[in-house]
Amino acid sequence: MMRITLLIAANAALVSLTPAQRVAEEITAIKAGTVWIGNGKTLKNAVILIKDGRIEKVGQGLEIPWNAKVLDAGKRWVMPAWVNAHTSGGMDQANENIQVTPYLTVLDSVDPSQAFFEASRRYGVGTLHVVPGNACAVGGRGMVVRPAGKTPEQMALVLRAGMKMSLQPKRGSSRSRHIAEIMKAFEDAKAHRAEWERKKKEFDEDKKNGATTKKEFEDKIDKLKQPLLDLLDRKTTAYLYIPRASDVPAALELVKTYRLSAVFVLGGDCYKAIDLLTAAHRQAIPLILGETLEITDKDPVTEEEKIVCPARILYDAGIPFALTATGSGGRGSRGRGASGGTHPAMAMPWWQVATCVRHGVPERAALEAFTTIPARILGLTKRVGQISEGLDANLQVLSAAPMEPECQVENLVVDGILIYDRKRDPRVSELTGQTTTGASKEQK
Repeated sequence: MMRITLLIAANAALVSLTPAQRVAEEITAIKAGTVWIGNGKTLKNAVILIKDGRIEKVGQGLEIPWNAKVLDAGKRWVMPAWVNAHTSGGMDQANENIQVTPYLTVLDSVDPSQAFFEASRRYGVGTLHVVPGNACAVGGRGMVVRPAGKTPEQMALVLRAGMKMSLQPKRGSSRSRHIAEIMKAFEDAKAHRAEWERKKKEFDEDKKNGATTKKEFEDKIDKLKQPLLDLLDRKTTAYLYIPRASDVPAALELVKTYRLSAVFVLGGDCYKAIDLLTAAHRQAIPLILGETLEITDKDPVTEEEKIVCPARILYDAGIPFALTATGSGGRGSRGRGASGGTHPAMAMPWWQVATCVRHGVPERAALEAFTTIPARILGLTKRVGQISEGLDANLQVLSAAPMEPECQVENLVVDGILIYDRKRDPRVSELTGQTTTGASKEQK
């Protein structure tokens, strides 16, 4: 059997491949010691059959077609590639200058050459929802991408995804003024449509009475306001960033007032509003935790400091959550250096998952926070998040069981294509002293 790493020509060439460039009807079989399929179950000594980029079968004792490429992962683990439901990484410049820009999309900002996508492959991420940053009121549409491709269009899985909104006011502005800007944008869009409908009704009556020679109503809905109307019509989901616990009531009120389909992205100390977050969960509003999973909290009476894990608080309250990792960090987070910068580990999904487990979140819940739950939030459960028949073949090959100290991502497969091989990673080579052929530099 040919080992999995020997079937990769070169990492630089592989990351430019797209599904359209794949050979039709190509069949691949991956043999693994253990397969974590994504619903809490594992299969020992299993085979995953991949055909044309999709998982055709997964199970034990499957017959491997004679013409299949066999990737023998030995005793290694295979699990679904991570799904990151909210990140502002991978853009050359996020839109955070103009407060209300619902008509923009990150398609113009996503840069395939960004080191963020290289790191995502290294960490086992197969799907990312890239959205505008938090320093905006209504920032524009996000885009779901794979971490490989020469152009944003090649990377795209969903060209126009969620609409980014934020309750974080810009410096020099107040919370009330910031929320007023959001509400004004919605009210202006509603007024524009009401006026358009009034004129349309007037035209239809004139046409019926023969008072006009025009055959069709020529006025159009303003393209700059249409994205907000799509939000009001629940055709688009709002990804609403909530910086503090004190902002949760305003977020719930916005959703109620405008009947928005929303996802709450929680920052800082939002866990302190656990009762309101429970109410949001009951309203079927999904929650995404920011990167800060360890927060130093101080007792207001004794001033005694303690470390709080928001993920554990949500889990104990029975609230499912998704995790995210972009490297932005947050106030009060552990792992911040003397200069205030965020520790690089916060950008790693594996660090996020392990931190949850260390604070008492069950392993299954922590793993699902980066697989099945974000896939459900993005509406992509029939594409990613599990290893199941018919889904995209987005898989990561691990050196050991997920929570073992020696566990690391050996390979990443996206759409049935190998796009990352640790043994051919030049950055890992610099750290370990190994060349891309496996020989040490001293041996060379």
